[in-house]
Amino acid sequence: MGAVSLLLSPSPSMLVSTCAQAQAAQDMSALRTAVAQPCRSIVLDVPALQQNPELPTGCESVALTNVLRALGFNLEKTEIADDWLPVSDDDFVTAFMGDPRTPDGHSCMAPAIVQTANAYLAAQGSELRAADLTGASFETLLGEVAAGRPVIAWCTIDLADPGDPYRIERANGRTYRLHANSHCVVVSGYDLDAETVLVSDSLVGQTSCNLQLFAERYYELGAQAVIIA
Repeated sequence: MGAVSLLLSPSPSMLVSTCAQAQAAQDMSALRTAVAQPCRSIVLDVPALQQNPELPTGCESVALTNVLRALGFNLEKTEIADDWLPVSDDDFVTAFMGDPRTPDGHSCMAPAIVQTANAYLAAQGSELRAADLTGASFETLLGEVAAGRPVIAWCTIDLADPGDPYRIERANGRTYRLHANSHCVVVSGYDLDAETVLVSDSLVGQTSCNLQLFAERYYELGAQAVIIA
């Protein structure tokens, strides 16, 4: 019986996926009535600079660049990755693990992007600052977009199933998982009637995604999000 129970026990990834689906469904139920949303649809003017060919694994730095350019800062596509983003051989939470200019670079999490954004903003003499919204509901993220603030969010490439993580770290009371197909984009709008979310994606450009599926991937990647305000 013990062996049978072990075989039937869900994997940690399955549990994460099940919770993500439940959270996304709950958000969709609330969003269909749009009680917390001041408008049914909105599109923010956010560029979609492409990470290739210079930054094949640099989606996080390009997502930040796209938001900064939307806010009026004049910077080149590679400037954040080359001059501001901390890199590491083994830390993917507060730094980029590897080199975003190489195909075998890995990724970085929301704390690294907050640190990078604030270093850049301070150097420009700006009063704007990045804030880590990790853990916020997807409904909350759309509220930020409705208020005119594009949201940097973590998902997966093509919104594919993330599968099992190949590294897991605990930092500041949170669990961060590194997936082979992790991706970072900018949520730049939504349409509640069409149930779509508009995304500035450094791999495909401006695109529209199914809102519930995007929310599921957002939760599966740890509900990581960053705004600048």
